[in-house]
Amino acid sequence: MITEAEARKIIGVDGAQALVKIVGSAWKRFLDEGIKRSPTTRAGVVWDYMVEAADQHLLGKFDGVQRVMLDKSPAYVLRNRVLLRFKKHDRAMLTRNIPTELQRRIAQNGFFDGMPGLAVLTCGYILDKAEAGIEKIVAVRSIGGTVDWHIDLPELASGVLAPLKPIIPNIGGSEEVASLPSIARVARKEDGDGAK
Repeated sequence: MITEAEARKIIGVDGAQALVKIVGSAWKRFLDEGIKRSPTTRAGVVWDYMVEAADQHLLGKFDGVQRVMLDKSPAYVLRNRVLLRFKKHDRAMLTRNIPTELQRRIAQNGFFDGMPGLAVLTCGYILDKAEAGIEKIVAVRSIGGTVDWHIDLPELASGVLAPLKPIIPNIGGSEEVASLPSIARVARKEDGDGAK
């Protein structure tokens, strides 16, 4: 099992910057084509561009990064701890595709076959509601179709290494920090501000 904090250290600030560049440049290449495509075809084209950019910006640039083939698709092993796959994520941060048998086993177990120390993360983008641009670039750890945790890659790229957790969790399960009531100072007579 890998924690979000461990994954942030493995990816690191420089790695997050590279991942943001990979995803952003792939989306830009798609837009520069100027070809209208179905959502499925668009996701495939952007995926191809992400893999090309990953080969360029990860391999040979960072220690402990190697490319492996997973079901005839490239994936990237980071420091022998994380298997990183590029994907388009939906608004719930899950991936949508027709899973192969291997992908079903990974989704169920959360790790690569026979290698429980090699946790699987998906790295990719979430489009805005109009599907006109990227809203978020994330690395996501999901197990059994449920998001365990995620990393906002631009945030990590800016130097935030520690996971951001709410100080006071919201009862409704929101990820946002619950606001605390403010305490206003009441003027007293002895402060010289009160009524005489």
